[in-house]
Parts: sequence; C-alpha cells; structure tokens
Amino acid sequence: MEDNSTTPIEMRLSEVPGMPSPEMELTYTTAIPMNGATFTQNQEVRIGLNVPQDCFVDLKRAYLKYKLNNTGAGAGSLDPLVGGVSVIDNWRVIGGTGALLEEVIHYNTFYAVMNANKNKDVVSTVHHLYEGASKNPAIALKTNGNDTNAVLGPLTSITNGQSRVITHRPQSAFFNADRYMPLGYTQGLTYISMTLAQNGTAFIISNENEANASSYSISEVELHLPILKPGPEFASMFRSAMSSGVPIQIHSVGVQNTQQAMPNGANGEQTLTFSTRKRSVKSLVNVLRPAGNISLDERNSVSGFVCADTTEYNFSVGGMRIPASRIKVQAGINGKDAGELLANTQLALGHYSSDLRGVCSIQTIADMSGGGTETYLIDSEHDGNCGKAVFALDLESYNSAFAGKNLAGQGLPLVYHASVGGTEGAQANGALQCDLYVIHDVVYVLDGMTGVITANS
Repeated sequence: MEDNSTTPIEMRLSEVPGMPSPEMELTYTTAIPMNGATFTQNQEVRIGLNVPQDCFVDLKRAYLKYKLNNTGAGAGSLDPLVGGVSVIDNWRVIGGTGALLEEVIHYNTFYAVMNANKNKDVVSTVHHLYEGASKNPAIALKTNGNDTNAVLGPLTSITNGQSRVITHRPQSAFFNADRYMPLGYTQGLTYISMTLAQNGTAFIISNENEANASSYSISEVELHLPILKPGPEFASMFRSAMSSGVPIQIHSVGVQNTQQAMPNGANGEQTLTFSTRKRSVKSLVNVLRPAGNISLDERNSVSGFVCADTTEYNFSVGGMRIPASRIKVQAGINGKDAGELLANTQLALGHYSSDLRGVCSIQTIADMSGGGTETYLIDSEHDGNCGKAVFALDLESYNSAFAGKNLAGQGLPLVYHASVGGTEGAQANGALQCDLYVIHDVVYVLDGMTGVITANS
C-alpha cells in the first residue's frame, strides 16, 4: 500500500509501465575487438557489445579478459594495487549513434584509488588472482628513486617473453547501472574504447634491469557478456512502452577526470582550478602523482600517490568554501593526523557506514615480527616513498539520484586549496600532476521513438 511519501502511480511519468515478470533465458556471448588482435602502447582497442535483438545484458556480471605479454628484454613487475589494469589509460563507452556515454581519463589510477580503499586481504587475494595485484599490495614503492629487485619482490612479475592472463570487472558507470541494459532495443552498435598506456606506465622495472626498457602487448582480448532474452510477449510489451514516447531511464554513478599541475618547488598555499559541468556532483577525489615519473620504467607510475607534505586543504565549490574549516592533514610523526583524511575519503567513496571496507595501507613484514609498516600517509617522500592517501570531499546531502552539487552553470569552477610543505613536497618530487575525479550521477536515457541511448549527467 502506498503512503503519503510515495509518488502516486498517476504521477510516475518517467517510469516503464508495469509489466508482468517475464521468464528470461540466460546465455553468454563473448565480444572481441573490431580493430585487430594484438595491441601495444598508445593504441585503441574497440570492442563491440554484440547483443541480440530484443535482449538485455547484465553488465554488472560482465568481465574483461586479455593476455598481457612482456615483449621487453627483461622482467617487468605489475602495479601493486591494480596489476595488469595499469595498461588501461583511458576508458570510453560510445553509443550506437556515436554519442559519448562515458569517459574516464586515467582509468588505471582511479581503479588504484578504489583498490587502495579496500581491505588488504581482498586486494592480495581476489585482485591478485584477477589482475595480478601484489600479494603485499600495501608496499611503499619509490616515486623519485630507482627501485631494486628486493623492493619489487612482493610484486607480480612477468619475465621477458612470458604472459599473464588478466581478468577485470570494469569500474564503469555503464557497467554498474541499477538496471539491465536494453542494448538489444537500441540503434546501432554500442562499443567500448580503451586507449592503452605507455610502456613505462604499464610496467615497473628495477634499476638493476634499467638497461632493458620495458615494452608490452595485449592479445586475446575478450569481453564476456551475460545476455537475458525475454519471451516474445514481454518483448512486444516493452517495445510498445518505448513507442509510447515514455523514455526508459537507467541510473548510475559516473566519474569525470580533469587535471592540473602543481608546479615544481611548490611551497605554501596552492590554488588549483578545475572545470566541470556536471549537474549532480556527489564527491571529489584528488590524487597527486609526480608528473615526470608517470611514463618512466623505474617508477610506480599508476598508484604512486604522494601527499606533498600537505597540512590542510578544502575546496571551493560554486564559489563556496567547503568545508569552511579546512580539513587538517599531518604526515609527521609528532601529531600525525591520518584519521581525518581517511574519514573524508570514506565519506566521499560512500564507504563510511560500512564495516567491511578497509584501507590497503599496512605493509606486511616477511616474518611478521615487526608487525607491519603503515604506508597510508607517510612523511618520507623526500626519500622517494609513495603512500596510499588521496584528498577527497563528500558533497552528497542524501543518498539519492541528483542529490549533489549542481555545477552545470557557467562560472562555477572547482578550486582545490591546499597548504603544502617544501622539503618533502613538490620540491622533493618535482612538479605534481593532480588528477581530480569528479564522482557524479548519470542517467542513461533510451528514446523509445528512435532507439538512441544518451547519457545525461
């Protein structure tokens, strides 16, 4: 029975009319690239989502699979948090009529952020078997110094001429929407476009092997799709609903990446302005990485996060400082304040109320006698070590679609304000690249009259 808090059925104008629950026949299809079989650095991989007519696809259960081949002269190690996903630099979903449905620049780094905020046991088991993440993923690798074989020991390694099969469940809005995707009712062929990373970004090699530059290729790329085929009666009713002019709406949460640079030698107050035009900004996640090291073989390019000796930060959102009292950060041993930073990150990622979420930031000691080393917010960046901390802010007033900040208007930029240190900050690491991931609501709309699917965000 409906109560006063429920929209009357007569006013639900944007929902699919009620239909009987259909029987669905589950089958699986394997999509392969449309533009080749073997791919190397900076190339694009296009995978068409071949869904039969009048069928739905359960994208939440889909997974990507490919063979990562080490074509270099020496052994190469994989990123400790994301393993072989380090090769996916940019991720796009293109609709059948050419409309851009999703774009995540530096997808590999965003995936590293998400894995850093999982329990270490999850990353060292599930993601090790999936993608080749490290069995000791909390390790603090170097960002401005050469790593040795001993340091890289816990990482998953691929010797020269050998391969590893990577299985990956996409961290994608399109693949994690709240309903089945009716791609069997759309116009044209929707496809995935992946731009591959540079050789030095994909692999990490030791300074003992630096004479042998890394290189890689991927092959045997497959996208496994669960297909749901309803009976002819339901398909006819669904098409009737579409032709009535009622749009089919599917909600999800997407990510937009914009970048700025923190200059070499930065010290004191820093102001970085980012641009976004999203209507429902739920949260902000800012990641700092040494810009000059992202494409270098001997560096932790994807998950080499640094804090630049930041002591406090906040954002200007639509001209308003949020929070008014800045978030305090202290990496030093005397008065270390990693808890407030973590609390805001958990809020921003929606993990604050979950006791099942952890942080992948306790490096295991081999014999466990030392109890482990904390690598979340470290104060030794001048020695080249990287941590797992990011700078985040929650902007969602309640957990619902289109509940965040509206920045679709002109003159409403995002500004990151931070107070950074000198000796352990940008002076030690050089210029920093700041990747701001804007997490926002997105609604995929299927126009029943034309069969065109678009993304509104």
